[in-house]
Order: sequence, then C-alpha cells, then structure tokens
Amino acid sequence: MKNAKKALNEVELQREYPLADLAAGWFFRCEETSAGCYQVEGMDLWGRLVSVTGFDPEALLQRCVADAKMINSEIQVPG
Repeated sequence: MKNAKKALNEVELQREYPLADLAAGWFFRCEETSAGCYQVEGMDLWGRLVSVTGFDPEALLQRCVADAKMINSEIQVPG
C-alpha cells in the first residue's frame, strides 16, 4: 500500500527556489557551480524535480520550465 505524500510548504520551497510563476506549481533556482557552468533546478509542491546543467543559464531555465510543463501535462495539472 502506498503512503500518501504530503505537499511541501510553498513559502519554504520558495526560499530555496526563488524563481516562481514560470510553470504552474513549480519553483526554480539557478546556481553557478563553477566558472561559467550553471545548474538550474525546479521543484514542485509534491517534490518532483527537474534539473539541467550547462553554460547558458537562460537556455537552461527555459529547458527546465519546458520539462516542468511537460510533467504537468502528463499529470493533467491546469496552467
């Protein structure tokens, strides 16, 4: 039997992932991991995670947002 997963606290999640309103229910962050190399991550209120690493933070953010929207469409989240 599966245990029900509790939604994360939106305020606490936004402290760690300050970029919001890019995909319904998702929050994102971008960190420079080494000189010129970035990791962009997104997490939703249920703990699902998308992440990409590369050299163009804007393109990486667009990719994460697209991945998050694809997940939303697969689980039929409005927006």
